[in-house]
Amino acid sequence: MTASGPAPPPGAAMHVVCTAGHVDHGKSSLVRALTGMEPDRFAEERRRGLTIDLGFAWTRLDAPGAPTVAFVDLPGHERFVGNMLAGAGAVELALFVVAADEGWMPQSQEHLEILDVLGVSHGVVALTKTDTVDADTVEVAAELVREALAGSVLADAPIVAVSATTGAGLPQLVAELAAVVAAAPAAADHDRPRLWVDRAFSVRGAGTVVTGTLAGGTLRAGDEVAVLPAGRVARVRGLQSLQATVPAAAPGSRVAVNLSGVDRNAVARGDAVGRDPQWLAVTAFDAWVRALPGRAIARRGAWHLHAGSGEWPVRVSPLRGGTVTGEGFARIMLDRPAPLTAGDRFVLREAGRQATVGGGAVVDPDPPRPRGAAARAARAEALRERLTALRGSDRAALLVLHVGERGAADATRAAAAVGLSADAAAAAATGLVPLGGAWAHPRAASRWFTAVSDALRAHHAAHPVDRVAPKDVALRAAVAAGCPALLAGPLLDVLVRLGRVVADGPGVRDPGHAVRLDSGQRAARDALLAALDAAPLRPPSLRAAAEGAGASAALVRELEAAGTIVRLGPDLAMTAAAVDQAVATLRAAYQAEGALTASRAKDVLATSRKFALPLLEELDRRGHTRRRGDVRDVVA
Repeated sequence: MTASGPAPPPGAAMHVVCTAGHVDHGKSSLVRALTGMEPDRFAEERRRGLTIDLGFAWTRLDAPGAPTVAFVDLPGHERFVGNMLAGAGAVELALFVVAADEGWMPQSQEHLEILDVLGVSHGVVALTKTDTVDADTVEVAAELVREALAGSVLADAPIVAVSATTGAGLPQLVAELAAVVAAAPAAADHDRPRLWVDRAFSVRGAGTVVTGTLAGGTLRAGDEVAVLPAGRVARVRGLQSLQATVPAAAPGSRVAVNLSGVDRNAVARGDAVGRDPQWLAVTAFDAWVRALPGRAIARRGAWHLHAGSGEWPVRVSPLRGGTVTGEGFARIMLDRPAPLTAGDRFVLREAGRQATVGGGAVVDPDPPRPRGAAARAARAEALRERLTALRGSDRAALLVLHVGERGAADATRAAAAVGLSADAAAAAATGLVPLGGAWAHPRAASRWFTAVSDALRAHHAAHPVDRVAPKDVALRAAVAAGCPALLAGPLLDVLVRLGRVVADGPGVRDPGHAVRLDSGQRAARDALLAALDAAPLRPPSLRAAAEGAGASAALVRELEAAGTIVRLGPDLAMTAAAVDQAVATLRAAYQAEGALTASRAKDVLATSRKFALPLLEELDRRGHTRRRGDVRDVVA
């Protein structure tokens, strides 16, 4: 019937199943009968016959396909619901246990409600202790259990009457488990591994070891990981799955991870092991919540949230105000960070009453802060769209919605929020506008593009003689239109690449802009050039020449940008024609005499050191001359 003990063959498929049900209904006894292993880890548990903490066992089912099932045995006593939730949070299959002699009990109901909230939709119901009652009682108990399951995630689950003591019904239970396991979807590999830690301990000679159910991606020996949410960097020294050393562990596996670089005291139940950039340290998130029948989720209450293997005190704020009966959206604020992402399921319990009230799913783990009733109502509608994408497993659409709500978002943070690896997010972002390390929604980017173009055209209209506008004109316009300040520079770079803005020297301009001088400006230009060329290699002060010609500072900048005049110092400039004349004169002297000293160049140009040295330095920069120690060659 079963083959238990050693680990399964390498590569064998594994499925993790949690037990659930009321205390003393025989969960641990059933696991022993199925696996031949002792799930209770503590002597006190075995002495009292009461499971206190999580237990673990496994078997390779003797059925077609020989699937390996790893059991997480959950405590059934109401005092240990927190421990039960730590084991159920990362599991998607359940073996629900109800004793035939006692029938449906309070913890049967609460455990079913928890599985329902967590979306554990695949399972088998074992009606245990059938050896203690007659056949009629078993039949009635099965009917009552079916009624209790109606409307829940396990409404259609097979019910198998068994006895762990006599072995009656166990072959049928194994067959039903194998069928349910085969029908359950395989654990997906999204290249985003996360292992919720349910145990952490030290092993002599090995160091820190953590165990849990791996989801979302593959872990390999040698991987660099982080203990989340603190982000402590560690390395995977080794991996074991069901006590066998493995080079890699696939999602859906029970795994023990030997970590180097992190102290045992730095990791505990409720932490997770994953890749740091892929997970946000969440202190608030927006969620779809559902209250159980007859209960309400409201602001008031000592709320505790259970997700994965962790538990957090939280504050709950329904987005529509008041309370949530049935389902709705709420902002949930945690007392300390948690490594959550969109789609994570959770349970809400009211600690004062020690009651499970409801739960839900994370919709936005990186939420904005709506202010006012209208903003909260709009936020609720946005969350409805996101929830539709989540339920349709369309994380590409979820990414676009996430960026669209914000206008732009950091690429790494957005990918973590919606549950995508970097590669998957890049593939999903084809409709978004890349801005450095961020993405912008096309609608927002278009608005910012228009604001920059409008600002440049307005600047050109106000300063027609300026060839370019300062870059700050464009950057301020983008920010004023809602572009995050850190993205204004990358936005301008995109506009330049698209040809919608021209980068020109130290400034930028609209592609359609050209300087147009009126008659007065043309006259001032001509007068300034004439003043400079009156003594081309001994020109007057630029300031004095401009004032004498009536040339504005803007006109001087335009003549310099156009290359009509060449600035050689703060108040020194020559016309381009004078510079060309100097090059021709120096070239002739060089051809006749060879390399020229600065003093000889001064004499050849018939000017003074005041003008010759700045001119020669400019010719060096332009490549017309090349300096060799104290002499220069004329090379162009």
